[in-house]
Amino acid sequence: MYTHIAISSKDKKNITGHAGKCNHFFVFKVDKNANIIRENLTLEKGNLLHDALHGTNDDHPLFKMDIILTQSVGQSAIDKLESKDIKAYIIRETDPDIAIHKLIKGTLEAMAPAAHQHHHDHGHDHHHGHAGCTCGKHSH
Repeated sequence: MYTHIAISSKDKKNITGHAGKCNHFFVFKVDKNANIIRENLTLEKGNLLHDALHGTNDDHPLFKMDIILTQSVGQSAIDKLESKDIKAYIIRETDPDIAIHKLIKGTLEAMAPAAHQHHHDHGHDHHHGHAGCTCGKHSH
């Protein structure tokens, strides 16, 4: 049994954002013994995560992931992924291999986008940004 983790990387080297518009992801499969298999996933135009979240393609390859790590993603995408039992996290780390090892060790720091605007302290950072898709192609 593996945990499937996708990391967005437009340049195919570093962790980048925007997850919804990214056409390349590193896919890591991690087993219970922390053995790691790394693969590449390239998405064609029209089959990006943004397109899948606003369409009817429930067979999208990123929908098979347990976790998506990225440097930016909108709150609407996070909510839609959550409804598919996929956790999406915004991280500052830029090296995908370091991010995976930190994730396995439980030391990866993540910023969680939040739609609320109050201060609270419970052990992790929150990024208070805009919520929802801003591409202008959809009515909300």
